[in-house]
Amino acid sequence: MPSESSDHDAAASRDVEAELAAERAASAYWRTVARKREADYAKLRRRPSVRVLLGVEWRLLRLRPAIAAVLERGHAFVDRLVLATNALCARPLRRSTRDPATLRAKLAALPEPSVKRRRVTLVDVGRRFGNLLDTVPDSLEVDVVRVGASPDIVDDVRRALESADSELVGVILASTEACDGTWLTRLAAAIDDGAGVLASTPLLVHPERPPSHATPHDGRVRSAGLSLELYGGVPVVTARGAGDTPAPQRPVHEVGAASAACLLVDRAGYQRSGGLPLTDDLDVAVAELCVKLQARGGAVVVVPGSVMTDARPVPSRRALRSPIPAASSAWRAAVERSGPAFVRATRPSSACLTRFAFTVAAPSLKVAPRWGDWHLAEAMAAALRRRGHDVLLQTADRADHLAGRAADVHVVVRGLHPVSRTPGQRHVLWIINHPESIDDDELDAADLVLVASPRFAAHLRTRTQTPVEVLLQATDHHRFYPRPVDPAFAHSITVVAKTRDVLRPVVVDALRAGLRPAIYGDGWKSIVDPQLVVADHVDNEDLPIVYSSAGVVLNDHWQTMRAWGFVSNRLYDVLACGAPVISDAVPGIADVFDGAVLEYRDSDELRVLAEQVLSDPAGARERAARGRAAVLARHTFDIRAKELTDMLARHTSPA
Repeated sequence: MPSESSDHDAAASRDVEAELAAERAASAYWRTVARKREADYAKLRRRPSVRVLLGVEWRLLRLRPAIAAVLERGHAFVDRLVLATNALCARPLRRSTRDPATLRAKLAALPEPSVKRRRVTLVDVGRRFGNLLDTVPDSLEVDVVRVGASPDIVDDVRRALESADSELVGVILASTEACDGTWLTRLAAAIDDGAGVLASTPLLVHPERPPSHATPHDGRVRSAGLSLELYGGVPVVTARGAGDTPAPQRPVHEVGAASAACLLVDRAGYQRSGGLPLTDDLDVAVAELCVKLQARGGAVVVVPGSVMTDARPVPSRRALRSPIPAASSAWRAAVERSGPAFVRATRPSSACLTRFAFTVAAPSLKVAPRWGDWHLAEAMAAALRRRGHDVLLQTADRADHLAGRAADVHVVVRGLHPVSRTPGQRHVLWIINHPESIDDDELDAADLVLVASPRFAAHLRTRTQTPVEVLLQATDHHRFYPRPVDPAFAHSITVVAKTRDVLRPVVVDALRAGLRPAIYGDGWKSIVDPQLVVADHVDNEDLPIVYSSAGVVLNDHWQTMRAWGFVSNRLYDVLACGAPVISDAVPGIADVFDGAVLEYRDSDELRVLAEQVLSDPAGARERAARGRAAVLARHTFDIRAKELTDMLARHTSPA
């Protein structure tokens, strides 16, 4: 005779098989929809007029690179012409305000620097002839390692720096020339590991260029160090003091980063930081190195008394103040590696706060208000902001935007498609639906996986080593609360749901039960009695009135969500409004809402429950009030925001 445990195991096995079958059926349905759309598209392509248009588009597509190259050369010519014109206009002022003799006199008036005995290794990039070290005091023992300009220049410089065994290491470009012989001494004297100063950079000025390459800043400051700033949420580099009159008498002061024109670094600090990152742009690599030094408690300073000219050409007026193009591939790669550190460098006073980016499945901002995931993320973002954090909310088409990639934490509110991670930030998956679409590689790539179902969370823990936590959906109790009944929305039975190209179960069951629900949602008029459809859409701001005015709200779930115990976000919102609700049966609903949600399993049971609610409105509202109390006590987004930050603290070390 079979034992009770074997019967239980057999029943559990049947449940799993049923769930898998449901997942396969759901996936098969969407594959069928996709194949139908592909067939319709193929039929459309065969039309003569469409074929002509596609042919024209194909020919234009082949010409696009050539057109883009011509336009790029044209833009570069215009930029250079504007720069030269501005330089020409500035020429009359140059003799009186930019005389090199005046700068030399200011340098000569500075007190002689003193520096303790140190060994220095300088990596000289691209210089074939000439001597950098005309006057160096005996206290500095300097080795110069020359590296030729090449596509692998950053790698070559990195190897040279790593092989050095001196106390200080540095990099200097062939285009950089000293204005007097004290430049290196002053840079070395500024570095003091005990005081936390790990790197120093000179005051860079523009040389006097010939007219064809002149700029309006010639003879003036090119950069007194660099700053990191945020534009539209994206970290960018700007030149400090660009265009100012050089003032070498100013004191040494801290800056955000330095140019590759010249930088001197404490070797031990350089090694602790991980050294130069591998990239194809030395300026980007040096700026990123400076941010890494500061992230580990070190300071980068500019030494105004160390003055050098940087003769590299300037392509446009924008480049006078933005030495690293924010749109370059090298800068994008740097942001993806170190974006959170860049952002923290722009706001040192608030470095303790976390900057979140939430990406939702809505394809664009234009349609986002019609997506429930968007409103869920909006509510979570508002709750996190109330806790003092910065939050960026973006749609799927902006998932790769640098503002999001530069956040400390990227939370992907998972829809049907994955979103790739960025190595330099913490990557969190929040799975609130479509459990059948998650694969193991995506789980393994995340730093933390959050699941709106205890049952599915337990399942995922058997598939990945990434920490998996339960984070249920919730309600925005600042928006969803009981409202006065509005006659325009007062219906005995209300359904708020899109068709999603299927006749949803709760509507089918309601019609079979002889009920006449008032339906809000897109796509229903062609598949049910049009008189049942109140509106194709209801704004999220109006939903609390719709729910509060309903005699009872009907709810259902995707088959895979029901099988795995994902509770619809609508249940939290409806109960927060104090409205009665009936839902299809989902494991865990009774525990989540303290039994306030009535569950049905077939159309007959749905009819009985609806009649029960409508015949006893006072009792139904009392039950709903119990559900509202449960929601306010355990299921608001303010509570979820705290749970999220607590989970991140438990499972993820700061970047």
